[in-house]
Amino acid sequence: MPLLEILARIAVETPADEITDAARAAARKLLLDTLGTSIAGWNAPGVAAALDLVQHWGGRPEATALLSGEKLPLPNAVFANSVLAHALDYDDIHVPSSLHISCMVWPAVLAVGEMTGATGREMLDAAVLGVETACRVGNLYDQRCRGVSGRGFLQTGVVGGFGVAGAACRLFGLDLEHTVNALGLTYSQAGGNRQGLLDKTLAKRIQPAFTARNALWAVELAARDVTGPRRALEGIAGLFPVFIHAEPPTEEELQRKSDFYEIERCTVKVFIGCGGSYPTTLAALELSREYDLTPDKIARVGIYWPPDAFEPNGANLVGGRWKLGPHPQVDAQFSAAYCAALALVRREIKLSRFTDEQIRRDVEVLRLAERVEILEAVDDPPPPPVILPDDFPDHIDKPHLLIVWTRDGRRLRRIHTNRDVLDPKFTPIEVVREKFLSCAEFSGICPRARAERIMAAVDDFENTTECAHFMRVCVTAGGFRSFPATA
Repeated sequence: MPLLEILARIAVETPADEITDAARAAARKLLLDTLGTSIAGWNAPGVAAALDLVQHWGGRPEATALLSGEKLPLPNAVFANSVLAHALDYDDIHVPSSLHISCMVWPAVLAVGEMTGATGREMLDAAVLGVETACRVGNLYDQRCRGVSGRGFLQTGVVGGFGVAGAACRLFGLDLEHTVNALGLTYSQAGGNRQGLLDKTLAKRIQPAFTARNALWAVELAARDVTGPRRALEGIAGLFPVFIHAEPPTEEELQRKSDFYEIERCTVKVFIGCGGSYPTTLAALELSREYDLTPDKIARVGIYWPPDAFEPNGANLVGGRWKLGPHPQVDAQFSAAYCAALALVRREIKLSRFTDEQIRRDVEVLRLAERVEILEAVDDPPPPPVILPDDFPDHIDKPHLLIVWTRDGRRLRRIHTNRDVLDPKFTPIEVVREKFLSCAEFSGICPRARAERIMAAVDDFENTTECAHFMRVCVTAGGFRSFPATA
């Protein structure tokens, strides 16, 4: 049996009564978070250009663009909504597979659900199984590429499209054969490398949208009887041999049973930016508050990572001395030095601190960020990590050390791991609600009353009978022309 058939069966043949209340609750939580990051991201650099382009192209009015309420062709609506969701790199992440998944799956589910007249429960189920489809592959992909080649690619672009295609096929009611073809056509477009991120450009924030859009093309073509490769995972030119030169999964690995759905293991981000900076950001917040630190009290700041604190052969995306480039927001989001300096000086990590204008303006933080040292060695390194026996990557449990030397002679240390910040249990729905309200407030286009109405609609999403009405609730601007031509 081709491995794609296993994925297709998960996506379109899993009975609704097998999907648990916990999985649906997780899907609702991630829907709220995706809407929040979309609202917050509407004015991020690069977003206005993407929205203006799809509006300029126009086309068949099939699905609603979030926030503006305009109707676009299905792939373009999914593209626009995915750009919004990932614009600030503030959307959730599935750590075992390293996938930004909701920023692709939920835009697709909402758009296809609107077109097909799906109920809220049907859309929740599609989201659960779309995430499951992608993460079943992503977990094994991530495990096999540790310590080998393939680190130049972003898993989200390589693997995430399977989840989008699986969710869309379920809502469109495609049969097993058409779904296998849709997944194969999705693989035919798989890609997404890290260079746009390593160069600190705006490309990274729209890469998931490319993947989501391409998956919708694949589904629509498959529905019209265009065939795709059936051995897309295990063939000679399949995903595992081509992208990471690894053995493909076995049927048993891909079909493994568990007592949870993968969507329950998605982590909602509590800080903006890359998770690689989270441990030292948390350490800086704690030290600053505990010892009442101010810039005039700080003599030196150092960050130390053990040699293997990040994934093997993977670039440390947040390392290096702070340097202000042409895209300050991107620079700051992917700089552990800047995030630590901000936490030490301002004692908060708010969205309003991560605009281009604010970063350029905050001279105190900039000066401290320039002084943060990346230490190659320390006299008393962190103790060896305790690696928990699960399928999270080992680097999630490895220590990150922040040291602050004060002018009165103290040497303050704090160690945290990524698990301390990225464990899904640390972001219950109450935390997500607070984050959503802060996103709405930051946006300037979503008043508190509208934000509360959206939260109520998400709470009652399972009882939604008309997705078009739900999308109207999410309109917070008067159309694309209400967005500025440049962000």
